[in-house]
Amino acid sequence: MTEDVAIQLLSRRASTDDETVRVLLGGLRRSLAYEAVTGELWDDLEAVLGEHARLTQFETAVIVRRFRKATTTFVEIVPHLVRPYPLDELTRLIDLSAEQPRFDAAYGHLRRFALAILALLDLMGDAAS
Repeated sequence: MTEDVAIQLLSRRASTDDETVRVLLGGLRRSLAYEAVTGELWDDLEAVLGEHARLTQFETAVIVRRFRKATTTFVEIVPHLVRPYPLDELTRLIDLSAEQPRFDAAYGHLRRFALAILALLDLMGDAAS
């Protein structure tokens, strides 16, 4: 969006009735979720959990880093998207993000991490509906 369009939209008079605010809030929540859940995240989940998942040590390390970054984003946005707050799901995600597994346990850790992300995405999807 260009600056001119943004200025024009922001200068318009806005409605404050409950229905308009509810629709706007729903759209903003979906937008926030959409920004957090990138195509790359879906690709990583498929790479880890997919039928043909075969990751190298390097690929595993790269995906773990991206999952940790996604965890930070989820911690920031989930309180705005999901009610009631999913304490168990976020705690599990944060705990998995903090783990530093041994080499021989890295892939199992990555699968658990991916499943924890999917559980949270499921809650976010329910909230956006």
